[in-house]
This record gives sequence, C-alpha cells and structure tokens, in this order.
Amino acid sequence: MQPVLQQEPWKYDPKSIDMPWRETRYLEGKTGKKVFGVIATDGIFGFDGTIMPHPPILRGIQQVITALRKAGHIVVQWQPYKHKYAADLIEKIFSADGAAPAKRIIASTPHSAVKHDDYKYYGYTEVINLLDWPATTIPVTFTDKEKDIKNMQYKCMNDLDKETYEAYDPDIYDGGPVGIQLVGKRLQEEYLLGLTEQIGEALVA
Repeated sequence: MQPVLQQEPWKYDPKSIDMPWRETRYLEGKTGKKVFGVIATDGIFGFDGTIMPHPPILRGIQQVITALRKAGHIVVQWQPYKHKYAADLIEKIFSADGAAPAKRIIASTPHSAVKHDDYKYYGYTEVINLLDWPATTIPVTFTDKEKDIKNMQYKCMNDLDKETYEAYDPDIYDGGPVGIQLVGKRLQEEYLLGLTEQIGEALVA
C-alpha cells in the first residue's frame, strides 16, 4: 500500500483521495495494547445473528481471541446494528449491474473454502463494502474434522441459515483454510494494517 501511495495516484485519478501514507497511524496500530470488538450475538463470538458460522470458523475466532487476551489486549462483544437490513440493501446494489463488482471480491465468510457453486452467504463481508470501511483478512488455521464437529443440536435461525449450516461436512471441509476479517474505521487503512500485524504476531507467539 505504501509504494502505491508514494506514486500520488490522486494526481492521475480524480476518484483517489489526496492522502499520503501516514506512518504515525500505522505505528499507532502496530504498537500498544488495544481493545478489539468481535461481532457477537447471544454471547456467541463470530455470530451476526443471521447465519451461524461453521465450527472451524468459530474455533478460529476463539483462537484469535485467546491469543489477543494472552498478549494483553482486551476483547469485547460487539452487537451489529441492523446487520440483516444492511446485507439485504447491499445485495440489491450489487445485483443492479449483475453483481459484477461482487464477483471480483474474495470475501471473508462464515465457512472455510467451499465447493464450486455452493456459496451461500455474503453478509459477513458485504456490509463492510456498504459502509465503505477498510478490512483485512488474516489466515488463522485449517479445518480439522476431528476438532470441528458439526453440532447436530443447533436450531437454525432461518431457511438460509439451515441451508448454510447443513452444507458443512467435516470430511469435505477437512484441511480447508480458516481466516478472520479485521475491520477498521473509514480512511484508517494504515492503522488497520498495524492492527493486523499485531494480531499476526499474537497468533504466532
């Protein structure tokens, strides 16, 4: 990102914001103890209240939370506001042109890598596009069929939740990558990159 901004793209593209790389913001994000909010519903970290993440994603989120707390950071629950409304709204915007921009986005999801043509839910990422917030993704672990057992007692929230959860097969997903999405405030990319490095360091500590 820094090399791109050093080329001062705003001089050539009127849609680019005149904002040089801010090293101080990057260092602020990279150093010091922080407070991280994790999306949560009914006390379940990682759940947006609409679609329950698959077991390996929930385990990956807990792994990150444990690493952050061990490193001295504070982790709190964050209840999303009108999340489903926002997801429905952005889907209408995306589909207005045949969803061409969405097809170019590699989204963070409530499941690890899926089978072709079996993608169910974009809500965990598309809302961030709607709000125009910066986001990064961090690889955490891999699906393990021995650890990531399907909860057969889970009562689905809606038809899409049922369809998404039933698609989870520990044998098929075994070995699939698991990552998290880190979201920052608008125009705070440097700070977010610093935070991303902090999480990466905490995970390997």
